[in-house]
Amino acid sequence: MDTTAVQLECDLSTFSRPLLISNKSPKKVIHRVMRQKRSDLTEIKCMEMYMSPAQKEVFLVIDEWWKRYGYSPSIRDIAYVRGKMGLGNTKKIVDRLVLLGVIKKVDGLGRTIRPVYINFRNLE
Repeated sequence: MDTTAVQLECDLSTFSRPLLISNKSPKKVIHRVMRQKRSDLTEIKCMEMYMSPAQKEVFLVIDEWWKRYGYSPSIRDIAYVRGKMGLGNTKKIVDRLVLLGVIKKVDGLGRTIRPVYINFRNLE
């Protein structure tokens, strides 16, 4: 018998619990979109960025809402201003704008949508 095998058997016998060997496959790895951290865009750069007409409309609604009221619109507010009844499509457009990098939002919290060039510390 090989000495390494004997040493391995001795080390395994010192465990207080028996080793459980599972036939299950290892956990699936979730590949997330890796994005480079962007510096915040200015208002001019956001306006010059290419967006579809619907995305541009939603971005302008968010921008004007912040300028007028000083806080974030809800998804329902954005859909109402656009004249649309469906909230799902408006949410998808907002999510695409987040991926483009022209707005920021916190998932799971209401009224957190804002253009990237608005900082909470610099609000007037």
